[in-house]
Amino acid sequence: MIGSGNVAWHLINAFSRKGIQVLQILAHNEKSARSLSRTFSVPYIMDPVQLVKNADLYLVAVQDDHIREVSLRLHLKKQFLVHTSGFSAIDLLSGSSINTGVIWPLQTLTAGKNVEYGNIPFFIEGQSVATAGKLSRFAGLVSEQVFITDSSTRQKIHLAAVIASNLTNQLYSISASILERQDIPFGVLAPLILETAIKAGQQHPLQSQTGPAVRRDMRVIEKHMELLRDDPAFQDIYRLITENIIHLHSQKK
Repeated sequence: MIGSGNVAWHLINAFSRKGIQVLQILAHNEKSARSLSRTFSVPYIMDPVQLVKNADLYLVAVQDDHIREVSLRLHLKKQFLVHTSGFSAIDLLSGSSINTGVIWPLQTLTAGKNVEYGNIPFFIEGQSVATAGKLSRFAGLVSEQVFITDSSTRQKIHLAAVIASNLTNQLYSISASILERQDIPFGVLAPLILETAIKAGQQHPLQSQTGPAVRRDMRVIEKHMELLRDDPAFQDIYRLITENIIHLHSQKK
């Protein structure tokens, strides 16, 4: 395992449960590497020179900007080298090995927080059909949803995931700040958020959309805009999304 962050923690956790032995952890952050080593009883190293060269798979779970640099420093040749990024192309591994691939778990992951791995979609890419097949079987050890895609398709899936998770979470933050000013805990929205997420998982989000924008209740929308007059950034976000909802639902009719 190359890296010691959230993704590294979960991949070690998921595959070690299936009997896969992790030989080493290589990381530049000694604190997180030591923590990962203690949790899973796997030795860690800080210097690529100490990397074992007889592993079946080398997983690079580092930030996108460092994938190429880190991979080249491993000095591999024919070994199976795979990165775990949703966005970065497989080409970043070019020159680092002649046997490369990608394995990306589509989920927000936090080290130490257990998740149900069988429900997480894993997106696979291989330098060859045979490589993709091997990696698919590997991912299939922990997930019931394994998909083979190319880099271009995976980047678009990553974009959709960022909008669905990260941008949505930012909207939660805006909601939280509005409530906090009224001394109301953000938790009052939890049932609404959970029900909305459940609906989105059961049918197309356009079909489950509710609220003043769908109803074209301009009186309520204008009042909301007025309430946001002291927060022009929030107001802009509200306006853009509301206009988009109105536009999309007018097309349906």
